[in-house]
Amino acid sequence: MVSSGIQRLFYVVWMIIKLNLYFVLFTLMGGVIFGAGPAFQTMTDLLMEHGIDYQQVTFKRFMTHWKANFKRSNLHFLIFAGISFFLGYNLYLSAQIQGLLWLVIDFILAFVLLLIAVLYLYVTQYETKYEISHFNLFKLAFISVFLNFGAFLKVLFGLVSIFVLTWFFKGLFLFATFSLIAVWSGFATKDNRFMVAGKLARHG
Repeated sequence: MVSSGIQRLFYVVWMIIKLNLYFVLFTLMGGVIFGAGPAFQTMTDLLMEHGIDYQQVTFKRFMTHWKANFKRSNLHFLIFAGISFFLGYNLYLSAQIQGLLWLVIDFILAFVLLLIAVLYLYVTQYETKYEISHFNLFKLAFISVFLNFGAFLKVLFGLVSIFVLTWFFKGLFLFATFSLIAVWSGFATKDNRFMVAGKLARHG
């Protein structure tokens, strides 16, 4: 029993490391800007398809998914990155100004930035599962964010924890940060996604 638990832990750790290394490699292959979106989508695909079966995560399989995801995933990533950059820049500017009104604006902008991050994670997960238009994909992800505020907080808690841990251990950028985000978001949103799948099945 103990041996089985240790073996499973090894599988999880190695899967996280392996996925993250592939993510970094394929992000660089796309020149970062055009590589990150397809690489993150591919991580999500492989996790949802194969779980912690690290033997299924191969360079060839990652490459195949990365190429297939290139156009749509870049569109999704660049849309969210552009919105995040715009909001982040405005947050930076408003943080320079003192006053209660500007403090409120700072909190609103920060919350919207977090909302955008969670929305993007839902988009990557639904992109794996459904073949639908961009508009319906974004709409489905948007609805999912507000289905359960507890799930939203759970995702945020995981994201903040991962980034704080990475801040203290910079090597995680290479070996774990991005795959941990994919793993945690999949776990934290699972109930919401099952609920959405059930509603779609009843109305399909």
